[in-house]
This record gives sequence, structure tokens and C-alpha cells, in this order.
Amino acid sequence: MMSSAHIFNSAYRHATIAALVASLTLSGCGLISDGATQAYDKVANGSWFWQGRHGALTEEELEWASIAWQYIDQNTDPKTGLVGGVNGYPTATMGNVAEYLASLHVAYQLGLVDHLAFDGRLSAVLHFLNTMDLFDNRVPNRVYHTQTTDMVNYANEPGEIGWSGLEVGRLLIWLNVFKRYYPPYGEYIDKALLRWDFCALLTPDGEIQSGYRQDNTIQITQDGRLGYEEYAAYGYSLWGFNPMKADVLEPYQVFYIYGMPVLVDGRDPRVDGVPNPLVSTPFFDMGLEFNWDRWDDVSSGDKTHTRLDLARQSEQLYRIQEARWRQDAIHTARAEHILSGSPWFLYDAIWAQGSLFASQTDEGDFYDNKALLSVKAAFLMWALWDTEYTDELMSLISPLHDPEKGWFEGRFEQSAGYEMALSLPTNATVLKALLYKQQGKLLGAPYSSARLEVVRANEFELPGKCHPIQLP
Repeated sequence: MMSSAHIFNSAYRHATIAALVASLTLSGCGLISDGATQAYDKVANGSWFWQGRHGALTEEELEWASIAWQYIDQNTDPKTGLVGGVNGYPTATMGNVAEYLASLHVAYQLGLVDHLAFDGRLSAVLHFLNTMDLFDNRVPNRVYHTQTTDMVNYANEPGEIGWSGLEVGRLLIWLNVFKRYYPPYGEYIDKALLRWDFCALLTPDGEIQSGYRQDNTIQITQDGRLGYEEYAAYGYSLWGFNPMKADVLEPYQVFYIYGMPVLVDGRDPRVDGVPNPLVSTPFFDMGLEFNWDRWDDVSSGDKTHTRLDLARQSEQLYRIQEARWRQDAIHTARAEHILSGSPWFLYDAIWAQGSLFASQTDEGDFYDNKALLSVKAAFLMWALWDTEYTDELMSLISPLHDPEKGWFEGRFEQSAGYEMALSLPTNATVLKALLYKQQGKLLGAPYSSARLEVVRANEFELPGKCHPIQLP
């Protein structure tokens, strides 16, 4: 039973947010008036506004972590030490390598693996990053075979298919976390980064790029949409780059959902052919890993945020999903996810191409009947917001696992049936959320210099490849 204080605080929080939302005056171009912004900022950095779930893990929560680690254990290739992104399928992207590193960090911090196992696993990843073949001898390929470490396409056939600046950005975040928490390994992390040509990953004005091979030529495009590119920008910033265009929530439009203003990507898929679904998970990841702070703010407090634009957007995305439950009686926790059958992967969006709560493929096709109450999204919301709603979400998703294989993707919104597919992104998120509860934001340790700083400071060893001369 909730205490009367909890009930009062919850009611007060809802009333204050409603008053704030009602006071926001938005212009046609999506700018919030100065007075409303100042009032919002003052309350947003108050002592109760964004209250995460904090404290020692219970026995049940430690068991949840152990279940998530089972996915890693079951999908680690014994020869290469790499972990596949989907259960039983031996491929990994750079984003999957980042998720594995995140899982390993959490497992070590929670005592799920000892130092010997930690060293063996980390050393295998660092060996791969320092020896893997690179696309065009410049940057990591989009996909690698976890059993052979060869570059492959999405069908797991040999081939160089291109690179993703977003995926590399995600990996840069977790390589930086490891350099901070485990300084003795910093030299080997730096050596891996010194192999990459960042000219291909980031434009001079700070736009994240991807490339793909087409008819023996390399096509380069801007990479990412609202939320995803801002999250990846953290990775580049942590290593001294300036992803200025990717780091701002632009271009955008403002839409009201359940009376709450939220930003959606302003680029038109009918013009550039790139879907722009609004998905909450990258914004929630920025809360979990960075507390919605600037990349260089390693303070441990969670009650203030130095990136209030990201914090506001995240709060609204959470409140919109809660409002759908309160007003329409639909439990909602949306994320990108895999499926056991066609179309195999979906973005369960808050908004996509003019439609609310749409589920969309990379090609822009809609499959709203396959939307999930996502385990990944529910754990993120449970960790970041200690509310009646997130408690209820956890009661619905806590059974969705196999104790020997890991956490499932979720349950179908329409039918309550289980989607029993297993993925690395979901199980990594479960682990991260549980460590967040125990320690707060995940990027907390100070930066530790290593090989990279020596090379950047030596004019005879400058790496070129669009590296900054030194870290800021």
C-alpha cells in the first residue's frame, strides 16, 4: 500500500505539471515564451520534479539482473568473446558492442562476474576492436560475424556494406565509461579509436554521417533523427569532438498530445525518404546514463539537470504514456524492438508521420497490431520515475522472462500475449536500469588520460583522421 505522503506527493506533482503545461505559450515555430521557460526551469530543477528510483537492490531486483545476464552468458561466442544482438543469431553491430560493454560493466559492479571473468571478457572485446577489419580501411563496418569477426551484411554474408555514425557514437559512450571506471585498460581503448577515420563519421559543422556502398561507390548521408542523434552526440563530445549540429533538438515541430507539448522531428519523410518516428528510449537513455546533464558534468546529483531541453522532452514522453493509461486505459511503454516474425523489427513510436502511437518499420510501413508493452521501455521508466504507473508497469512485465535465457521483448498491446524474442538491447537496458537504481547516473567517474592524450600532444604522432588536437 502506498503511504499518504506518497499519494500526496504524486497528486501534487501531477497538479503542478498540469499548471505548468497550461502556462506554456508556444509560437508557430515551436519556441516557448521566455517567462514560461524560466518558470518551467525553476520548477524542473526543484527537489521533487524528476525523481528517479534509488536505493539498494532487493533480492528480487538482483534476480532480475541475474536473468538479464543469462542472455549475455548464453550468447557469448567462446572463440571470439563477442555477443550477438539477437538470441542465437551470430551478428553484432557497434551498437551491440556498446550494449555488451554496458552489460559487462553492470555485471561487474553488481558482483555477477568476478575480476578474472571481467578481464577475460573485456580483453576479448578490446582485441576485436584493435584487430577487426574496417570498412574501406577507415571505420567500423555496420555488422560483424560474432563467430569469425568478419565484416558481413545483414544476412550474415561476407561483405563491406558501410558504416553508421550513430552506432559508433553509442560505442564511444561506453568506451569512455570504461576508460573512466577502469583506467588500466585505457591504453587499449585509445589504440582502437586511433585506428578510425573520424572524417567519415562527423562533418566539420558537427553532423553525424553514415555511409553505404552502392554500385562500387560510397554514398554518404546524414545519420539519425530526433533523439537518436542527440544521444550519439554524447559519445563524440566525450572524446573531444564537437558534434554541434547533432547535439541540438533541431529541426523540430511542436505537437500537443493529451494536452502536453512535445517535440517531433521536423524533417519530412516524403522529401528525404527517411522515417522519423518519435521514440522515447534514446531520451530515457540520456537520463539513465547522463542524468540529462552536459557531457562534461560528472556530478552525482540527480535533482538538477544541465540539459533541461532533453530533460523536458523526456518528462513529456513519460507523461504522455502515463496519460494514455489514465485516460484511455491502455498500458503503454514504447520502444524499438525485434519480433519473432515479419517484419522482424519495429519502432513503437509516440508519433510517426502524423499518427499517434504508430508502429513503423525502417521502410516506413505500419504494423500497429504488433506494438508491444516493451520490457526495455518499462524498465527505463521504472528506474527514472518512481510512480504508481511505473509500479503497475513492472507488475505486468516482471513475468516476461526465461530464467535461463533472459528477458523477452514484451507483451503485445492488443492481446497481452508474450513476444518471446530475446535481444541484447533489452537485456542490457534491464541491467543498466538496475545499476541506475543503486548508484544514480551511470557516467559518474572522472576521465582518466592514457595513450590518446600522448599521441594528440605529440606533433610527430598526430593521428590526423579529423581527431581533435587535444581533449577539452
